[in-house]
Amino acid sequence: MLPLLEEISYDTVLLLGVLATLAALYSLFLGRKYDRQVRETIGRQKNGFHPHVCLVMPCKGDEPNLEKNIVALLKLDYPNYHVVIVADAENDPVCQIAESILRKNRGPNAQLLTSDPNQNASGKVSALLTALEKDSGNATVYAFVDSDATIATSWLSELVDPLADDTIGATTGFRWYFAQGFWSQVQSAWNASGSYLMFDDEYNFPWGGAMALRAETLDRIRIREVWKNAISDDLTLNIALRAHGYQTLFLPQCTVVTFTKNIARSNLLKWATNQTAITRTYHRKLWNYALAAYTFFNATFILGMITLALGFLSGPAWFIPATLLLPLPLLIGILRSHIRCTTYQRALPSMSQEFKRSCSRGSLANLIVPWIMAYCIIKSISTQEIEWRGRNYSLRNVQIATP
Repeated sequence: MLPLLEEISYDTVLLLGVLATLAALYSLFLGRKYDRQVRETIGRQKNGFHPHVCLVMPCKGDEPNLEKNIVALLKLDYPNYHVVIVADAENDPVCQIAESILRKNRGPNAQLLTSDPNQNASGKVSALLTALEKDSGNATVYAFVDSDATIATSWLSELVDPLADDTIGATTGFRWYFAQGFWSQVQSAWNASGSYLMFDDEYNFPWGGAMALRAETLDRIRIREVWKNAISDDLTLNIALRAHGYQTLFLPQCTVVTFTKNIARSNLLKWATNQTAITRTYHRKLWNYALAAYTFFNATFILGMITLALGFLSGPAWFIPATLLLPLPLLIGILRSHIRCTTYQRALPSMSQEFKRSCSRGSLANLIVPWIMAYCIIKSISTQEIEWRGRNYSLRNVQIATP
């Protein structure tokens, strides 16, 4: 009886090893497909759509490269836009920085506003609502960018052009972190892992740090009602757009970059858990996808370690499934990470040298991402409150408005 059980166990583990290798190869195929989609998106024919745009940047605190990022907003190659910078409070350090820059501004019209506090919404959402309420109202398109985002001069033109098609709900870029220090590199790899789903209409969303929508679309989905009690700007917007039948168009060339210094492991875990908890609250389908994918990866890795030990203890035959469960998926994962990095290097040619310096380090940091993600998924299940930029927000009984 015991030999039979051992044979069944061996065959089962061997089968799981084959499945793990096939899954890794399929992920490599998806990486190649993603690279092709990026090429096609970058090379698409432009519409020549240049309506008047209101470009909104919410700010809180003196972000790294803040002055440089604000200056970049005023030097875009877009012919018809104005800028609205919204500070979190009158005594926020950003006010002095922005005022100094705007006094010297010889570019587009620009104004500095102070956010009207909203007790039921997050600080960022309050800033966006303030911009919508106090803007002159002559914009055809509203674009939004984070204050820690470094953008190319063509960023706004690329982001707005596809909105010539009024059936598109939103256009969006994504974020790429250029990191210094080990845990910052892990943060970069963690963030980049989500980029593969941005072409998938089932899971993607308009990322709030680089997105644009028609003003009439915002009115149609009643964004002021949607954001009235919202903690997340982009994921609640995603729900409203989907409720009205809109899709989001991902534009990899509109990805913004953020330069970070080394962060502590505890800060990384806190940041990533907050992101995961918000996703669980506002985009459960995406959270479920991550749960299934990383549970499978981590479980097969643990099983691989067990079979490796059995190879030393019970016989070399166990090294066959161990090889299928451990080195092959890991090596394919490193290769996929490297492909992703070179793909974004193509999408953002102005950052080519930065990508060359960071690709190898990011590929190795990618090996830790599944375990960070597993921690965040487990932690997010019991997370009822998050702290974000000095404020606490409750996730209990969140009501999501879909007017």
